[in-house]
Parts: sequence; structure tokens; C-alpha cells
Amino acid sequence: MFELLRRLFPGSEPERPPDDRHLVLEREQIVALLMRASRHHVLFSVRLPAERNLFSTALLGIYDEHQFIILDELTPEQGHQLLSEGMTLRLSGRLEGVELSLTTRLLEIRVQNGVAYYKTSLPESLDHRQKRSAYRIPARSSGISFHALRGKGLRQILRGHVNDLSREGAGIILAEEILLYQGEVLPSCIISVPGEGEISFSLEVCFCSRNPQRRVTRVGGRFKMIDPVSQQKIRRCLNRMERAQARRLIGA
Repeated sequence: MFELLRRLFPGSEPERPPDDRHLVLEREQIVALLMRASRHHVLFSVRLPAERNLFSTALLGIYDEHQFIILDELTPEQGHQLLSEGMTLRLSGRLEGVELSLTTRLLEIRVQNGVAYYKTSLPESLDHRQKRSAYRIPARSSGISFHALRGKGLRQILRGHVNDLSREGAGIILAEEILLYQGEVLPSCIISVPGEGEISFSLEVCFCSRNPQRRVTRVGGRFKMIDPVSQQKIRRCLNRMERAQARRLIGA
């Protein structure tokens, strides 16, 4: 699409793929992400108030029932000397290539066998963002329906429509409030594309956000287990949507 827009509007710069930024507010998702970060031994950079230097730490434990987490001793060691209880810590790291950041409050400094560790508050939110490698085309007006079967013995049927589409994934609006977990895979998904028929694939959930006012759920995901024929259908569908979008830009 960028090449087409460049020809239509000489001298203009193509739109860059946007940052897929998601503020995680659901406590279950926050805990699940922190558990994944702990299992993957994510190294977090730590920013302290009024301090220009960055320090490093790692997650040692997540205690959801008591609403606190445990962090390893800061390195370099002078960071430990700067800490005081009640201080706000800002952490950022990369979980499986995706930027993950959070804010937590230092509750208690502890030392065991000469090694310090920190009890801090369970964060109220996480900022989870990823640079998309493929531009997503708005698909709200395309009438692409979505049906999926949730796995792990739940046998739950999900229904909705495609909100945006790319070569690598899709944004879905589900017609109900439901909590899906980041990293969860919907094993059997079908979208019905006008002019192409049904396309089947598995979808890995990247984020999930519920809207109680509208009683819907917004889901973003990556295609998994998609065959070459289905990929070709998606490419043709994207080409048609790109041409339609270009015509609207010309007529604007």
C-alpha cells in the first residue's frame, strides 16, 4: 500500500507501522505477564526518582494473593544504597521481544545471607507494546465475520467481527465480555471474507481488553497454523482493501 500511496501522492512519506501499545489493567493478565517474565528470567532496567543512572534487577517471585512482588538486589550495588521504603521504582524490560514496563512502590528492604532483595507492590497496570512489522488495514466496513473455538477443554464458541487485518494477524471485536489470556492460542478460528469465502487458522492472543459499557471485547492476535492457501486469500483481501482505501484518499 505504501508504494501505491507514494505513486498517488509524490513527495509524501508513507505512513509507518504504528506502535501497538496496550495498557494492561486486568489483574489476571498482569499476574500472567509477570509470571512469564519471571520464567524467562527477564532483566529489568530500573529508574529511581531524581537519578539519571539506570540499575538492573529481576523478578524473584509474584505473590498475587498478598498483592506484592519480590525483586532481586539492584546492580550496580550503589543502586541499593539509594533505596528507601515508599520509593517509586520504574521498571522496563523485554519479554520475548516485546517491551514491558511497570511502576511499583518499594514496601520493604530485606537481606538474607548477605544478599538484598525487595518487597514491592503488585503493579496496578503494565505497559506492553510491540512494533508491528506489518501495517494493519481497517476492516470494520468490510463485513468480515469471526468465529472461534476456545481450547483447553473449554469448548467455548466466540463470535464477532474483524476490526483490522494484516498479513500477520488481526484485530477482533468479540460480541461479549470475555477474558482471554496473553499467549493463549485459539486453536480453531474462521473468518468469512466477501469474495474469498472462509479462511481458517489458529490465533495467538497478544492482548485482550474488555469494554463493559459496550459489552464487547477487543482482541489482537497473530496468525498461527495458517496454510498457504489461506495466506493467499488474506493477501488478496488486503490488496482489495488497500485499493479501496487509496480511492477514498483520492476522493477526499
